[in-house]
Amino acid sequence: MIAHDRPMILGLRLGGLGEHAALAEQAGLDFVLLGDPAGGVDGPVGADPLSVAAFLMTTTKTIGLVACVTDDWAPFNVARALASFDLLSGGRCGWVAVRAGDSEAARSEEHLEVVLKLFDSWDDEALVFDKASAVFADRTKVRRIRHSGAYFTVDGPLNAPRPPQGWPVLFQPLASASAAADIVLASLDDLKESSATTAKRLAEFSFNLGAGPAESIAALVEQLAGAYGEGRCEGFVLTPANPATDIPLLVSHVIPALQARGMAATGYGEGDLRTRLGLARPANQFGDQVGP
Repeated sequence: MIAHDRPMILGLRLGGLGEHAALAEQAGLDFVLLGDPAGGVDGPVGADPLSVAAFLMTTTKTIGLVACVTDDWAPFNVARALASFDLLSGGRCGWVAVRAGDSEAARSEEHLEVVLKLFDSWDDEALVFDKASAVFADRTKVRRIRHSGAYFTVDGPLNAPRPPQGWPVLFQPLASASAAADIVLASLDDLKESSATTAKRLAEFSFNLGAGPAESIAALVEQLAGAYGEGRCEGFVLTPANPATDIPLLVSHVIPALQARGMAATGYGEGDLRTRLGLARPANQFGDQVGP
């Protein structure tokens, strides 16, 4: 059983171009998730989730933006895009590391390893911005990762500073989660007490409020409150059956009911997404190693 030290974590899976992100932010949800962790990541007209997240960065202010990213994109490009997005969004970036359909498990694991190494190729204090001396960064705090593996050879360093969160918050499906995962995703049935993970566990939960009868709303509140209260998970990623009707009802009725019970946060606290989710900032894996 999970001992809760904060209100439940609540995320909302969005399709389309994320037109309901502002409503989710209004309700105080922790994040919106874009794409499908099972592997189907493309949005409308071929828009990838990270592009949609970048668009939503301009239409929202605080809510976390979590995008599915497949490992058929070069790890250097993934690391650069996520580091840049985390910087531009003020530390709101999260990502789901998705294994491409034909990718080998070992390749996917190495891909993630390289991305995380590239995040750490810069120290947090590497940027100097000393105009008088024309020094942009302290070169001793920027290093090559010198990765040579079975699938990737990457020298580095990344051509972007370490993300504000250290690493953007990493979501992974429970069945294939690595030790680096911050949050794992699974159905309630699969989130067993014996699950060997130190990551926070979120249940993927589909809901259908229909036309909004009171009994449907009350039933959803009881389902969420019951699973959370029993310690089966630390929160939920909610997937609406009909976004046009379900999301407004979720925002106007379900979330307030959970807030009234003290189970859902009533606003955003200070800090980046990682801090608000109660996650520790990852230490730089290269420690005091001096670059280049």
